[in-house]
Amino acid sequence: MHYFALAPRPSTPPSTLLGAYAHLKRDESVLVTGWERVGAHEFTVGVRWPAVQGDLPYDPRLLTQTIRQSGLVIAHAAYEVPLTHQTMLDSLDFTVAPGFRIPRDRTETLDVRITVAATGSSRRTSTSLKLRFHILRSGVTVARAASEFRWISPPVYRRVRGAHLSVDWGSWPLPAPMDAKLAGRASAADVVLAPGDRPHRWLLRNDTSNHLLFDHPVDHVPGLALLEAAYQAAHALLGPAAPFMAGRVAITYERYVEFDRPCWIEAESLPAPGPDRCAVQVSGTQGEEPAFRVMFGEVER
Repeated sequence: MHYFALAPRPSTPPSTLLGAYAHLKRDESVLVTGWERVGAHEFTVGVRWPAVQGDLPYDPRLLTQTIRQSGLVIAHAAYEVPLTHQTMLDSLDFTVAPGFRIPRDRTETLDVRITVAATGSSRRTSTSLKLRFHILRSGVTVARAASEFRWISPPVYRRVRGAHLSVDWGSWPLPAPMDAKLAGRASAADVVLAPGDRPHRWLLRNDTSNHLLFDHPVDHVPGLALLEAAYQAAHALLGPAAPFMAGRVAITYERYVEFDRPCWIEAESLPAPGPDRCAVQVSGTQGEEPAFRVMFGEVER
């Protein structure tokens, strides 16, 4: 597959610009390797995953990062969304093919086919893009996703964030993590939940040394960190007997989650969708206000 060079001038390494498009500072965080336009509003993005570690069939953090990074690269490179604008993601839905598994101890190459279904614009700048994703491994679809990315200008973002625009990075209290096995993670360094005040309720812990979730300083908790908290809460609810993997995930973000106030994560079982299947809903609240909600469906047990 041929990928268009993204560098504005030959001396700029493509990975540097790809990282900027993906809003990432660390080269090792960038999964996207290139892109090409294959239709008026259709694109193919190349992605490389690092070697899988742990007992999971695949790392769900890499899947959601793939969706996020691919969408951002296309938005900035193909639709000229300014890098100075702030990205807003209200929802993300995706499904994963049954039996999807990545071999351990080796990197994996995937392709992401993106269709831009609709756009919103202000003057000559796109303000929203509705994107559909097909993620393929060796030509076979392993996941599908749909989302809408929105952008707001720096002045509008400053008004929206107000006093929360600036944070003292990493200065907040970091409670001790819950047991890594209960969270479904191999190491305490990957655990984003602390024990709560009652069953099936945990406190979000934002450890900025986790560079997969916190690539660089920001003024609010990243949405993918909240999704990781939901995965760990669902795993803890169902128990560590088997790795928690959901065939369908629906995420709704309702407000920004701040670093300087407690955010509580709660998990509950939903009616079973079928034999040997279960469903879980995880919600996050801050200041007694709903912040986000994640529904995990088609969970094998």
